[in-house]
Amino acid sequence: MTGEKLELIIEFSVILISPIIYHLYLLKYKKLAREIVFKDVKIYAFLYALIAITGLFVFLR
Repeated sequence: MTGEKLELIIEFSVILISPIIYHLYLLKYKKLAREIVFKDVKIYAFLYALIAITGLFVFLR
């Protein structure tokens, strides 16, 4: 694996992990309602699944 691919994977993983950390922050410190947070988590889960399917398609091709 070249350095460019590794750097790209690291950058995308940071981008994808940041909403999860932000929502945990909202739950713990800002006391946001769980219903709102879990509604957003469902949306992110769907988007992460699409990204995973696309990534598998690209890497296994």
